[in-house]
Amino acid sequence: MKTPLHSSFGIPSNGEMLYTVPPRSYSLQEVTLMSTTAYAPSSLSSKGTAQCQASTNPPALPQSVPTGFDAQLAYVLGLCCNAANDQYSDYVTNTPADPSNLFGPKSWQILSVAPAPWDPDFSQIVAQGYTLKSHTNLSVYETDINGNSVQIPAGFIAQLEPTGTKKSSIIVVAFHGTQNSYEGGKIDIDVIPATFGGLLGNLGSVHGGFYKQYTTGSNGQGNLIDRVDGSLAQQIYQYFKENEDPTISVKVTGHSLGGALATLCALDIAFNFESKFDAISMYSLASPRVADSWASDPSGVSTLVSNYQEYVPDSYRIVNTLDSVPGRPTALTPPWPPVQNYCAHVFADDVAIQLGIVQPSALYKNLISFSDANTQNGTDSPPECQGAHSCPAVYVPFLKRLAAKFA
Repeated sequence: MKTPLHSSFGIPSNGEMLYTVPPRSYSLQEVTLMSTTAYAPSSLSSKGTAQCQASTNPPALPQSVPTGFDAQLAYVLGLCCNAANDQYSDYVTNTPADPSNLFGPKSWQILSVAPAPWDPDFSQIVAQGYTLKSHTNLSVYETDINGNSVQIPAGFIAQLEPTGTKKSSIIVVAFHGTQNSYEGGKIDIDVIPATFGGLLGNLGSVHGGFYKQYTTGSNGQGNLIDRVDGSLAQQIYQYFKENEDPTISVKVTGHSLGGALATLCALDIAFNFESKFDAISMYSLASPRVADSWASDPSGVSTLVSNYQEYVPDSYRIVNTLDSVPGRPTALTPPWPPVQNYCAHVFADDVAIQLGIVQPSALYKNLISFSDANTQNGTDSPPECQGAHSCPAVYVPFLKRLAAKFA
């Protein structure tokens, strides 16, 4: 096991954030100021799948998939993303979203939370040839409409046992996407970098909002050494402390914000709990960029990307090229000095590579992309069905077709 390291976490506190930008030519996309979030103002729930309109012109499927990519597993993990999103909508009630002021004081806020345990619906998942051996519900602390800290469902950890001989037992860790204005207006747009560390040292610099969501518990924010009670980081630690099984593999997944949390969680597990399992994989759907550092100290991004690729090489990003969320935060955020961040995906980020933020690597092949405008689900469709970012109407149907092709 790795030995503990006592180190500080967080961001530079000296306020020295001015820098000189090296001369570059930027595309219009890079110089457009965008916040991290472009999420639909509603819960991305798979409840709408029966009401979502199937595409009459579905996106083309790739002729091949990356070495190591399991298309059937990817579909199962997509269903897990749907289940995690449903877990939220089943047990949490939001106020109606106000499209004219999405992050206003009364819009899209947490109104009430049903009592735990918040068990997800695993029926679609087990229908793919698994039985549910056990599961643990994950939770986070957020702020409701009255300004109170409330505990809400964040996803789950499930141990799935195969019903046939072609599959293996797996542990799935799944996180839901952005579900309310706290996540959209406080977490997604907080691009102040944070140091992502482990028991052995500093692994690089990450998006501060995603790190906050992963490390905040009932008594405020901690880190990966001081894992505060109630934080996702503490729940992950507790699970693998109590459920060590070096014969089983771990699959981490999430859609949107959940994809960002899956990226952090996969690196946390791989680096800090390597003796607790056999192997680890990460499949993200529509994840925004996670690596993030001040442009005045860009090494934080390259360090994070390098460490991630070393510890979690069996990782795949599934991206709809017409979905704006995977392009956020922009590689340069905001895209002009004097204050600027460098941001990157942990692999397969052409824009960050072109800008010299990160270097190319063999994992560039681990991007599975497609193009789906989802025009069949207009404004008269359920909100969770609308747009190129929809998990149940866009991403999961693509993965279902991909699984059938590469069965």
